Amino acid sequence: PIRAFLLVGVPAALPGIATGALFVFLISWSQYALTLLIGGGRVVTLPVLMFAFASAGDLSIAAALSVVFVLPAVVVLLLTARLLSSRGALPGGVMPG
Repeated sequence: PIRAFLLVGVPAALPGIATGALFVFLISWSQYALTLLIGGGRVVTLPVLMFAFASAGDLSIAAALSVVFVLPAVVVLLLTARLLSSRGALPGGVMPG
């Protein structure tokens, strides 16, 4: 049963796990309001820091931080899309079944 689970169950569940992980990552990556409410402004995270620089008028630092903020999400999205499109898809992007 364990071997069947590892050889059949895990590969079958992997696209769903990867998609769920992507959604969790993207949602948790942009929790500005929740961090501000829970931390009361004392907890400094990247979204809080970006907002401070943007509201102070330092747009060059805010732009650099926004690239740092968005880049990991885009990389994870592209890797997940590549993983899901290479698993189980027929040529031409058609899913079997």
